Amino acid sequence: MAVYSFCPSQVQKKLSQMELKNKGDQNDLIEYRRLWVDWINDFKGCDNKRDWALSNGIHDAIINQVAHLNKKVDTFYAFDTDYAFYHTMLRPYNYKAISPSDIDKIKPNSYVIVSQPNHEGCITPWFEPLKEHCKRVNTKIFLDCAFYGTTLDKLDTSDSVFDAVAFSLSKAFMLAGLRAGIVFGDNLAQTLTMPISASYSYNYFNCQAVEGAKVILPNFKATYITEHAKKHQHKYCSENDLIPADIWMWGFNKNKHKVCITDFIKDDIQRELDSI
Repeated sequence: MAVYSFCPSQVQKKLSQMELKNKGDQNDLIEYRRLWVDWINDFKGCDNKRDWALSNGIHDAIINQVAHLNKKVDTFYAFDTDYAFYHTMLRPYNYKAISPSDIDKIKPNSYVIVSQPNHEGCITPWFEPLKEHCKRVNTKIFLDCAFYGTTLDKLDTSDSVFDAVAFSLSKAFMLAGLRAGIVFGDNLAQTLTMPISASYSYNYFNCQAVEGAKVILPNFKATYITEHAKKHQHKYCSENDLIPADIWMWGFNKNKHKVCITDFIKDDIQRELDSI
């Protein structure tokens, strides 16, 4: 089942003030990176990696990075409990879907794409064992932090096992159409880094995503919705025989299936945000 957030009226109002540009420049990129580094403070550490790039959401970063590493990596892996579209992205390559119970079957010189928090509703208990196994077998991880801000979790993203770490505004504020993302890594694809390089006069990137992020990131912290949503999530779940996930947007029913509850509680959250 799909899960989704909502875009509070306060965020929409700020977006209405964004500047429309034909092309961006180096100063825009410097500010974009700085604002993201501040915004992802609860998942800090990845900003120390050698490279960074603006990306059109996280899909763009994954697609380019997988293509970049294809001839160097023996096998790509994605989990069967995780984001379903990973499997579509990886279909052209030597790829395996894997269960979290089979982490020890991940082979050396492979590449794992995983989101945390993820579609199990939380930072999963098997995440640390995954990291340790990948270190033992010389396998790297692409860490997709799309759900960053939708929980109150903290995470250290500085570990060298992470080949790349990516974020976007899509999940937190239901702004997938803005395509505002960022990726950090030690060996990013040139197809990611070149569009923001001097070789292209710093302007072959999605400048509207940059302008949107420039008005959102300094004004709304990542947990802007979550800090108010959690109590409404718990109340709704208690009244409807659901188990609340760490991610505020859903609960689990008695069959352990996830249920998106956003439409049932977003008005209460909005009223609380209006009262601040």
